[in-house]
Amino acid sequence: MKLAEMIRERIFEGRKVLAPYLCAGFPGTEDTLDVMKALADSGADCMELGVPFSDPVADGPTIQEAAFRSLRNGMTLGKALRAVSRFRNRLAVPVILMSYVNPIAKMGAKEFTARCADAGVDALIVPDLPPEDAQDLGLEAGPPLIPLLAPNTPLQRMETLAHRNPPFLYCVSVLGVTGARENMAARASGYLKQVKKLVGDVPALAGFGVSTPDDALALSGHVDGIIVGSALLKALDERTISETPAKAARRFLAPFRKALDEDQRKQAG
Repeated sequence: MKLAEMIRERIFEGRKVLAPYLCAGFPGTEDTLDVMKALADSGADCMELGVPFSDPVADGPTIQEAAFRSLRNGMTLGKALRAVSRFRNRLAVPVILMSYVNPIAKMGAKEFTARCADAGVDALIVPDLPPEDAQDLGLEAGPPLIPLLAPNTPLQRMETLAHRNPPFLYCVSVLGVTGARENMAARASGYLKQVKKLVGDVPALAGFGVSTPDDALALSGHVDGIIVGSALLKALDERTISETPAKAARRFLAPFRKALDEDQRKQAG
């Protein structure tokens, strides 16, 4: 099932989309596929696979550290695409590839878009690339770009991005980089309500700062889904010696799925 179709189906069902973020090659190069499968088994509707980069300007300390360790492990854009291909050969769960511009430009847009198609990449997030510049880079033939909105994004800009009809809008819940926040939901609720009012039927998912199932619940009433990243990477890093990364991923994500589904049943009942 394609990403946009899956999100529409979840909205029709009254369910919230759960989208975990994983840094390719973290905690180890050979762990990526097993962790992706574990996340799918634990209720991920789709997932974001990050390509490590040496200057991750949109990411906070947790994802930065994961990216640096992944690069030391030898992870590359090409290897990340191969992980997506192996995953999609087994499961139909949509995968969003997150990369900064430099690795894509180094590979070359033509090769990159072709390999995305071969691997089954459903969409792209490129934090340092305005969607309007995708054609100049040669990415217009590739997977659709997911635009990022922030609390300080002008209203007209929000409408412009929504009119591009992406699979969803990525709502950055707070100003700044990725990472856990306190009282995040209270600060973000007004902004998220405004986004949904402006963008009409275009789905919106919220990320940045979501670290617990309670955080997810607090935000989920204002958007169509939740993205959780830094907290997952922290759980993978801080697992016990006897726990595999896949088991840690299941342990972390399952409570998010349970909380969102139980809340949906309460709302329906």
